[in-house]
Amino acid sequence: MAFAMLVQVGTNLANDYYDGVRGTDCDRSNAPSRMVAGGVLSSKAVITAATIILLSAFCVGCFAWRMSEVSPWFLPFGVLCIFLAYAYTGGPFPLAYNGLGDLFVILFFGFGAVEGTRMILSSAINMPWEPCWLNSLGMGLMINNLLIVNNYRDYEGDRKAGKRTSVVIFGKKFGLVFYLFSFLGPTILFPFFSLAPFPLYFASIAGFLGFYKLLNACSKSEYSGALKVTALSIVIYGVLQCIFN
Repeated sequence: MAFAMLVQVGTNLANDYYDGVRGTDCDRSNAPSRMVAGGVLSSKAVITAATIILLSAFCVGCFAWRMSEVSPWFLPFGVLCIFLAYAYTGGPFPLAYNGLGDLFVILFFGFGAVEGTRMILSSAINMPWEPCWLNSLGMGLMINNLLIVNNYRDYEGDRKAGKRTSVVIFGKKFGLVFYLFSFLGPTILFPFFSLAPFPLYFASIAGFLGFYKLLNACSKSEYSGALKVTALSIVIYGVLQCIFN
């Protein structure tokens, strides 16, 4: 948990830095201000903080790796997570600027986070790792809805700044359809293939509310509301997955 939280915070800081120096965050009329673009902190301070936090994540990950005696392949996976914290918005081919942000989130917040956790915990108690790919895909899709809300909200600014998110590439209608599928799939479709399908349906209620809020959002507070309800749907889905699967 500590590794995941540190990587998440470090990634957010790195994103703040790279988006700020690229000028992507100049127009934040419908979104919260960010540290570099808003002049709250210097770009040097933000990237330094990101580096310190990601190095801390590496140390924590090494400790968990050694304590659990998980496969040696877990170490390069952790290193890849930290590398992509920078590569998401930085480097010569930033993922978020080339339509790969959604794929990154689904792979690393879904398959990577869920199966990585399952693998390291299984190893720690000397049990065989039994992956559940459908649950991992569902978690990745649910979490990606947070990115879809952000990209839908930032459509105009991203388009002008040359940030080619999936919403910029395929349009805002695509963003709405993608959001709809990303919670209907995990909460309505995927449960048919699990042993305890019906409890997961409750997560779709928050998903529908989040979709309604996104569809009608025009202001900063309304987009913030869409993000909050989307986050709530993820929490409900995650808790139900833990209990019934």
